[in-house]
This record gives sequence, structure tokens and C-alpha cells, in this order.
Amino acid sequence: MELRQLRYFVALAEELHFGRAARRVHVSQPPLSQQIRALEEELGARLFDRTSRRVMLTPEGEAFLEDVRGVLRGLEEAVDRVRGVAQGERGRLRVGFVGSAVSTRFPAGVAAFRERHPAVRLELRESGTLVQRRAIAEGRLDVGLFRNLGETPDDLTTEPFLHDSYILALPERHPLARRDSVNLADLRDVPLVMYPRPVFPAAYDAIIEACRSVGFSPRIGQEAVSIGTQKALVAAGTGVAIVPGATRREPREGVAYRTLAGPLPDIRLDLAWRKGRDDALLRAFLDAVRPFGMEG
Repeated sequence: MELRQLRYFVALAEELHFGRAARRVHVSQPPLSQQIRALEEELGARLFDRTSRRVMLTPEGEAFLEDVRGVLRGLEEAVDRVRGVAQGERGRLRVGFVGSAVSTRFPAGVAAFRERHPAVRLELRESGTLVQRRAIAEGRLDVGLFRNLGETPDDLTTEPFLHDSYILALPERHPLARRDSVNLADLRDVPLVMYPRPVFPAAYDAIIEACRSVGFSPRIGQEAVSIGTQKALVAAGTGVAIVPGATRREPREGVAYRTLAGPLPDIRLDLAWRKGRDDALLRAFLDAVRPFGMEG
């Protein structure tokens, strides 16, 4: 059974005239008649009653017509979906991001993509850098935004999204809040609110190493995965937190931000996707979010 046979059948069923049906599907009448007969032979059923004066659908033909219309309609919708995906207008995109990204302009970039491509099903998943790297490599994420690890894995393509510096978040009434700038060494006896190392090992190790380089091992008072939880703990007076500078964009009652002087590395967030992938949907997302990066 061929697709053209189904289209010829629908045309004849709706026109009930071989000549008009043939003109509608842009063929001459004999080939259309031959294909209808071939279809009936394959089905083992007569679809039309033909006389010299008229063409009528048989009961079998009426039942078949309803189903064939559904098949053709589904096919047209499938073609539209494929074309939409090929043009970056439809489909599903799974996007990972580290928690600190919510304090950057990355959410605005995601909103811009949603506005331009409303038919795309966007799935957002907050997770750590290593989790994202594995998920992209295994095909469970399409694109990620994570902390730069200083090297590009062989199976990923990355590009810089944002450069930032660490600052200090501390309770508003903390003695160090009276200063405009705090030295990292001044945190020797102050409990820190930190990321759990298994979730964000690069950020954790960078902060620990910086503290040790100025002569002390930090005292970890609390651990929290998200920046929001860290700020809540700071506001409650459980300690101070070393956070990305972009965090200033989201003030919280009870929390003050101060410049932090010391040998802390810059923060860099990278966009990443599987090496070799270059489709319209991915390009559309990257084009939408790029203008919102490269600043802290």
C-alpha cells in the first residue's frame, strides 16, 4: 500500500468523480483508476460502486475513508513537527544549570528563548557540574551551564558564558559588615556556609585552597546546595558565605555583601553540549542566551 494510493482514494471519495479527482491530485484519469483498483485488490474489499452515471462509496469505503483521513492528518502533523524541529521552532530541549546561575542573567536568556520559541518544550534541571557533564555525555541533557573546570572534556564542546568574582555574604550586624572590603584572612575564626563538596567539588576546593594559602583552614558551620539557602542561613546568623558577585542582584533582608580580598580564583560559567551536535534547536537556544552572559 502506497501513500499516493491513499491520497487518490481520499480525492475520489470526496469528489465522487474520476475526472475531478484526477485533476485534484494532478494525474490523468487512467493512472488514478489503476491505483484505486490496486488498492481494492490489496484490501480484498470494494471501496466504490461504479456505474456509467455515478461513483458511490461502499460501506467498506466509508469506514476506510475515516481511518485514512486520520492517517493522512497524522502524517501531515508529523511532517510539520519534523520541519519545526529542523528549524529550531519545535521539539524538546533539556537544559542543565548550576544553582548560582539563577543570580545571573541566565534566567533572562531562558525567558528570551521561551518568548521566541513558544512551541519548544523546555525542561530545566538544576544540578552540579559533574552531574551535568555526565548527563550531556550520556544524552540525558542537551545543553548545560556549569562551572569551568579548567579543561574541556573530549566529548563536549564548551564556550564561556560568564566571568565573575567571589564576594562575601554576611549578616548585616556582623562586625565585618562595618567594612567596605574584607580580607579572606579575616575569616579565620568565622564559620562558613559552604557548598557540599560532592555536589560542587571545584567551587569547594577553590575556596578551601584559597583559605589555606592565607594561613588557615576554614571552619565549616553549615552546608547548603543552593545560593538561596546559603543566604537564608547567613541571614539567620549561622555564618558567612563566599558567593558569586552576581548574587548582589538578589538582595535579601538581613544579608550584607562586601568585596572580598584574597587569592580567590575568578568564577567562570561555561555553556556546554555534546561534541559534534549542531542542530537548529541548539543553535536557537545558544543565540538566545549568549547576549545575557559575559558579565558578573
